[in-house]
Amino acid sequence: MPKGPTFGDFIRELRKKLMLTQRDVAERVVAHLKGDAARGFDVTYLSKIENNRLPPPSTSAILALAIVLETDPDDLLALAGKAAPDIGEKFKESPKARAFFRSAIELDLSEQDWERLLEKMQRDKRKKP
Repeated sequence: MPKGPTFGDFIRELRKKLMLTQRDVAERVVAHLKGDAARGFDVTYLSKIENNRLPPPSTSAILALAIVLETDPDDLLALAGKAAPDIGEKFKESPKARAFFRSAIELDLSEQDWERLLEKMQRDKRKKP
């Protein structure tokens, strides 16, 4: 199975596609981050991430990167091996959500199975009054 780009590779590709410098991206990410989350995110840190010398940053920094780099935050979080905060919250508060997902994993669903399940849930939800 071919291996896709690393998190750092993907960030670098997106940045170059938008013709932004590392400094541009770092400054824009910091502008989106609040308080302590912004501390330490600078051009040097971004360079180390892009060159795969550091692991992906915090979830909040990844969400800011998604905004700056105009990409889907869920895709970026998945590439970093992290879950979106709203998904984590739902898992914390809903035993049924955890059971549903665990069952789906145990069934070893294919990507096509996931797609069909999603389409069915969306259809069923639209039918409800």
